[in-house]
Amino acid sequence: MNKRLVLFSGILTSLVGVGLGLAIANMVQSPYTSSPYQGLAQKYMIIGGVSGLLLGSSQEALRQMKQQRDEQEQ
Repeated sequence: MNKRLVLFSGILTSLVGVGLGLAIANMVQSPYTSSPYQGLAQKYMIIGGVSGLLLGSSQEALRQMKQQRDEQEQ
């Protein structure tokens, strides 16, 4: 398994997740001002980045494992 490709895929989808988190934070601005609602943009960006990293890495790892399995079957 090519670990560099898995890491690259994870980082790339992480950047996409950060962008989506930032877009969501700007679209859905909270009318509340108490302490749990402060810094929601940063929280959304972190959640988007981590979920993008996990999804991108796992998707690429599964793709490579399927490719290896197909090569072994032939």
